[in-house]
Amino acid sequence: MARIKNVDMLHGNLFKSIISFGIPLLFVSLIQNLFNAVDIMVLGQMADTDAVASVGTTSSIVHLMTNLAFGISAGSKIVLSRLIGENVKKKIEQAVYTSIATAALLGLLVAVVGVVFAPSFLHIVNCPAEIFDDAQLYMQIYFAAAPAIMIYNFGSTVLQVSGDSRRPLFYMIISGSLNLVLNFTLCLIMPRKVAAVAIATAASQIVGAILVFRRITVMEGDCRFRFGRSQWNFNLFGKLMTNGLPIGLSSSLYSLANLQIQSALNTFGPDAIAGSAAGTNIENIEGSIVNVPWASTVGVFVGQNVGADNKKRVKHSILICGAISVTLALTLSTLIYIFSNPLLSLFVDREAAVHYGAIRAQYLILPYAVASLNSIIANSIHTFGYSIFSTINSIFSVFVFRMVWMRYIYPLCPTFAVLMQCFLVSWIIVIVVHLLLFFYIYYKKFKANKLKKMG
Repeated sequence: MARIKNVDMLHGNLFKSIISFGIPLLFVSLIQNLFNAVDIMVLGQMADTDAVASVGTTSSIVHLMTNLAFGISAGSKIVLSRLIGENVKKKIEQAVYTSIATAALLGLLVAVVGVVFAPSFLHIVNCPAEIFDDAQLYMQIYFAAAPAIMIYNFGSTVLQVSGDSRRPLFYMIISGSLNLVLNFTLCLIMPRKVAAVAIATAASQIVGAILVFRRITVMEGDCRFRFGRSQWNFNLFGKLMTNGLPIGLSSSLYSLANLQIQSALNTFGPDAIAGSAAGTNIENIEGSIVNVPWASTVGVFVGQNVGADNKKRVKHSILICGAISVTLALTLSTLIYIFSNPLLSLFVDREAAVHYGAIRAQYLILPYAVASLNSIIANSIHTFGYSIFSTINSIFSVFVFRMVWMRYIYPLCPTFAVLMQCFLVSWIIVIVVHLLLFFYIYYKKFKANKLKKMG
């Protein structure tokens, strides 16, 4: 592992560098989602559909809280990548320390809020009574591990911006394998299967956090986390929050808008909840291949080359990552849609649940290229330093639109299909607005040398 060479994002063959950096991230994201999907698969095979539903009904709440924190880690990536491109060593050190300290504080905050208010959150989404206790237990165990989740996420960001996308892959394989083993082992010996998979997930997150944190304390270079003296920098913390908080708020707005959709979905009963949860896991797996790795890659490559003022390389980074993401999305979406029923049957054992999952696949998986292109464009906007624009877009195109849909459109035809159509239509609105914002920022700010520095 010591022989791993970091990817140089500022020099050399750009396409080769993007592939070398992005492929490990693809496997990190894929393995993470596959191991997360194992929770649902194990419950579906070793428990029952109600157990799957109890986990599925927590998804909007979990995403609402964690997306805000993860968005702030995206701010850390923006600041660090730009500082590396500008080659300001002292501020890079301070940004790393500030990022990890922020991760620990955020993790503690999320843990306390999540554990204490889990019952209240479940009441808000009208969680069915027959799955309420298991859903509450799963949420509380999951949120108890929030500090580890934050440390792992922020620590992985530090490794990635330094050019190392391979070690996070190794760490994900180790922690994911532990999750897999514990899932089956604990489900065999524990009567409450939901508690078993929750404990397995929490344990694996803790191990992953330990591995990542250890690495950033011993690695060479400016991105090393150094003990012994405080490197906290309030100015960099302000930059981190200015860039990251809007991203977190934007992501949370998706989840907040989805709470009303989840509440309506819950009225269709456990089969609909389980089928939707199964479909969500398949979407997440697809996203881990066509979306997440290339969005992360474009953020780091654009960030470093913006810092180095290499405009040609910035442009080509966006084009290459966008082409890879959309091509993969078009191909994989078609295959998943064709084989949606057998894939859904891996997660749920009732025909009715598979039926609901297939409806979700029709409206969310088949047109997934829209979401993949949006991620590339949105991450480019964030890295230019205008993440607040994405937040404003999300407020109107996601939060307000979905609230209007649920208030005025859905009651006209209260079916599961109309619920799913709400997601698709809002995706289309978001990407149209993001494209307009991107071209404005690219030509009026970036090309005109009017972007603000991070240091």
